[in-house]
Amino acid sequence: MLFAAAVVLVGARATAQCPDPMDAPFDSYPLVYHPIVAPAGVITVGCPGGIELPCIMSNEAVQINVTEGNQYQFSTCCLTCSPIWDTEITLWSSTGVQLGYDDGDGSCGSASFMSWTATYTGTVTLTVAESPGCGLIPENPNTCVALSVTCTPPFVELCYYMTPTPYLAEPYAGTPLYMSDDTHSGVVNIGFDFCFDGVVYNQCVISSNNYVTFDLWKAGTYSPWVTVGVPSVAPTQPQNAILNPWQDIHPGACSGACIFYQTLGEAPFRRFVVSYLNVPMYSCTSQRYTSQTVLYESTNCIGSYILEKPVCNSWNSGRAVHGLQNAGGSLANIVGGRNNTQWAISGGTGMFYVPTCAPCSTATTGSCLAVILPLELLEFRGHAEADRNVLQWSTASEQNTKDFVVERSRDGEQFALVATLPAAGNSQTRLDYETYDPAPPPGMNYYRLRTIDRDGQQDLSDVIALETRPPDRPWVYPVPATDQVHVDLPAGIALPITLMLSDPTGRLLRSYPTNAHSTTLDLNGLAGGIYFLWIAGHGPGSATTMLVERGPQSR
Repeated sequence: MLFAAAVVLVGARATAQCPDPMDAPFDSYPLVYHPIVAPAGVITVGCPGGIELPCIMSNEAVQINVTEGNQYQFSTCCLTCSPIWDTEITLWSSTGVQLGYDDGDGSCGSASFMSWTATYTGTVTLTVAESPGCGLIPENPNTCVALSVTCTPPFVELCYYMTPTPYLAEPYAGTPLYMSDDTHSGVVNIGFDFCFDGVVYNQCVISSNNYVTFDLWKAGTYSPWVTVGVPSVAPTQPQNAILNPWQDIHPGACSGACIFYQTLGEAPFRRFVVSYLNVPMYSCTSQRYTSQTVLYESTNCIGSYILEKPVCNSWNSGRAVHGLQNAGGSLANIVGGRNNTQWAISGGTGMFYVPTCAPCSTATTGSCLAVILPLELLEFRGHAEADRNVLQWSTASEQNTKDFVVERSRDGEQFALVATLPAAGNSQTRLDYETYDPAPPPGMNYYRLRTIDRDGQQDLSDVIALETRPPDRPWVYPVPATDQVHVDLPAGIALPITLMLSDPTGRLLRSYPTNAHSTTLDLNGLAGGIYFLWIAGHGPGSATTMLVERGPQSR
C-alpha cells in the first residue's frame, strides 16, 4: 500500500482501560490522543491520497480533517503486522456523535475496516481499541497495529457508457492458468492492440480474484481479497483494471485449472477472452463462480458476462465490486448497486462498456453491439425464372460475418457450391442479398444458405425447394409462399384461364380466374404445407407444386 506521506511518532503510550464505545457516550471515553507531529495534533489527508500511522496502541485516538463529499477509509488491516490484535475502531463527529463503528469481525478478520463519506467539512475523531472493550494485550503491552487513512474524491466516471446485454459468452476454453489464492498471473499477451482509458495495451495481468489489470508490474505479486468501494487510491492492485467483479474467490481449491485465456477470430475483430469456470468462493468452496471478460478488437469495447455469482456471507461480508477503475484510483464506472455490496446472479447476464472518448472511441466503436449480437436471418427465399433460379435473403443484424455461400442439392442430402457473396461483417440494419443459380437442372432443386464468420464458425439456414420452370406449367414464387403467391403463365397459354388449387390428395380447394399472364393469388386461410396449382382444361401435365409456410423463419 502506497501513501502520500508518513507520520513520525513521538511520546509515550497510554495504558488506561476504557469501556466499549458501543456502550458508552463519547464524553465518557477517556481519550488519549496519538502523539503525532502535525499542527494542533490534527491529521490532514491529501485527496486522493492517504497516510499510515505505523504503530497505534489500544485506547489511542486520532483527529482528522475531512472535507464534505470525500470518501474516507480507515483500516487496521495490516497483513504484514505481527501479532495482530483484535481491534475495534469508532468514528466520532466533532460534536461527539458516533458516525461509524467496526468491531473487527468482518472482512479483515480480527482487524477493522470502515468507509465513510464526509457529510460536513471539519474534523472527526477516530478511536482504536482492543475488542471487546479496549486495553492493551496483557502479555505484550507494547503491541501495536498500523492504522491507514485514505481519501477518495467524489465519484467521477471514466469515458465509458454501460448497456446491459444478453449473456453472450465465448467457449470456456483456452490456455489454462494454474493460480493459487490471492495472486496475479504473469504477463499475458492479448494478441492485438486494445485501448483502455486512453492508453493502448497489448498485454495484461489476470488476478485470481477476478479482475484484469493493464499494470504489468503487478505480474506475480499479491492480489488483495479485502474489497473496497471504487474509485479508491488504495489498494493499488485493482486499479487500471476491469473488475468483473473484484471478489474473493479461490482458484487454488480447483481440482485443475479453472481460469483460462484465449484470443479468437480474425483481424480486425478479434476477441481476447478471460474465463473463470466454476471457481470456488473463498470460505464457501461448495459455491461456484463462472464468468468471462471479453476485449473486442478495433471497437475497444468490453464485455462482462456472468453466468453464476453466489454470495458467501461468511467471508468479506459477501461483498463484490463490478465495474472499471482507472490508474490512480480517481475515476470509476460502476454497475448500479454493485460497489462493494452483496449481490448475486444466476442464469447468465451481460454488461457492455462502450468507450466514449478518443483515442479509445474510434470510427468502428459504433458497431460494438453489432460485433457481439448474433446474426439474425430474417428469411431465405427463392423463385425460378425462365433459365435460372433466383436466391434471396435478408438479415436484420450481422456479427463478424465474412461470407454467405449458396449451395444446391438434387436430393436434399448432398449439396454443392452455387455462389459465394461477401457478407457485411457487422451491421445493425436490414441488409438484402441476391444471387442466381445460372443453370439449374430440370425438376426440383434444394437450396440452403451457409454463413461463414471471420473466426471460421459456420451456420446453415433451413432448406428451400425450387422447381426449375417448365415451358408448359405455371411458375410460382416466392418459395415458400406465405399470404400471397405470384404466378407467371407460359406465354403460349390462351387467355382467359382458371387456375385450380388442390391438396396432395387431389381435393379441389380453390379456383382463381385470370385474364393475365402474371397474377397474384391470395393464400390466406390455407394451412402450411404442399399444394398443387394447375390450369383448368390442360390436364395434370400443367400442375406445379407450391409450398405454403406459416410462422416466421429465422436463424
